[in-house]
Amino acid sequence: MKNAMQNLSKIKAIVFDWDGVIVDSMPMAALVIQATAASYGVQISVEKILATYFQPKEAFYKSIGIEIKDFNELDKRQAANDNKYLFNSHPSLFSDVLRTLQKLKDRRFILGVGTQRNHDNIQNEVEMRGLQAFFPAENLFGGFQTKEEMLIFLIKKMDVASDELIYIDDLPSGITTARKVGAKSAAISRHESGKARLKAERPDYFLDSLSDLLTIL
Repeated sequence: MKNAMQNLSKIKAIVFDWDGVIVDSMPMAALVIQATAASYGVQISVEKILATYFQPKEAFYKSIGIEIKDFNELDKRQAANDNKYLFNSHPSLFSDVLRTLQKLKDRRFILGVGTQRNHDNIQNEVEMRGLQAFFPAENLFGGFQTKEEMLIFLIKKMDVASDELIYIDDLPSGITTARKVGAKSAAISRHESGKARLKAERPDYFLDSLSDLLTIL
């Protein structure tokens, strides 16, 4: 869905969130969150997680009644569940990804991945899926504590102005962060339950499919 008021002719770089944008991993990620919450004695359904999850994760866990006293312990518990439910599941690429990336590459956009997941894990997944042609190692950025820190780093690393970069995310925090740093934003929800809250953040664009980028850019 295009916002006719926006002009994206200046865009040089496109950065994608990984989970829920490139790979269909959010149901597995929800299982990670569900299991981590259960380890603290809090029960929450996968459906509710998909409809309400936000970052930073510490704030989300607090919102569902978990008081985090040791952040290292939280990271340890979630990492164990990542290994159990996410990293070994090999979620599939969304069907609109390969064609869209190839077309964007043909148009000479700089393409990258920005995520709060560990950098090595993202690099391994990119290599496993044969996506290095679209996302070379130098364009993979992971492990940042905040998305704002990540996007500021991306803008400098890619040597573009903030308004020459568009960030694609499936969570409200990505949209608000892009706005904070002066980058453009595009929201995409692969699950119906997430659309309303993403639109409420008023992204520059809302994508019904990743291929919508080919129309707006």
